[in-house]
Amino acid sequence: MTTLDQISWWRNLLGKVGACCCLLMFLALLDGLAARFREPPNVLKVLPGMSLEVNGPLEEEVGDVRELTYAGSSPHLRLTFEAAHKGYFLGGDMWRGQLRVDPQTPPGEYSLTVGVKGKTPARPLPPYRVLVFADPLSRQHSYKSLISRHAGLSPWAAAAGFLPAILLFFGGVYYLSQKRAQILAGLGRAEIYRVASREGEYLIGFGLGTAQGLQPGSKIVIFNEQEQEMGTAEVQEATATDALAVVPADREIKPGYIVSLRRN
Repeated sequence: MTTLDQISWWRNLLGKVGACCCLLMFLALLDGLAARFREPPNVLKVLPGMSLEVNGPLEEEVGDVRELTYAGSSPHLRLTFEAAHKGYFLGGDMWRGQLRVDPQTPPGEYSLTVGVKGKTPARPLPPYRVLVFADPLSRQHSYKSLISRHAGLSPWAAAAGFLPAILLFFGGVYYLSQKRAQILAGLGRAEIYRVASREGEYLIGFGLGTAQGLQPGSKIVIFNEQEQEMGTAEVQEATATDALAVVPADREIKPGYIVSLRRN
């Protein structure tokens, strides 16, 4: 196997692995979105002795968190309000706080309501359902997300974890493509990276130019992946590193075909 063949093999491999990582990241995002729609936003899943950051809606704007109050179905649940703010997406009134669950809290379902002191809303918000689990494994198995249920990992974290790998693999593809192009150029050859169909002809772009002696009117030879000659093309425009050429439309030309300054 020549150096050029090795570079092509590794480039194709990295491209396939990178594409697989893209697919896995998409599936992780899909899993997270599906779980978000299946899991009501007022359900909180906790363990005894756990503290949880909570962000919830308000019926009306408040100027100070001291105006807020809460009521729970268990004395083991304690809510501390930290701030009142506007929602990031829809701009509604919201509160942010910390829910603390006593270590002695028995497993089960509890309710928690948040409101403004001395006011009864016309349409009260639904109470929070606080689900206290006996152990981490039972809590994990309750998740709607397949990734969270089976791997104990947030699907958003899983999706983010694929991003560095995607950048690494496609960075490798770019580097090897540049290396391959340099080797081909040294042999008077280049890969077609652009094919545009025009009336009665194709316009092709490739990485050879005046540095390799091309100029408008020059003839080049085209080969397919099997190194079979597909005909010739005439250069229409050329810069130092790239050129555009026209090919009659009586033959099929694809990106990835090779142009050469000479026949094999």
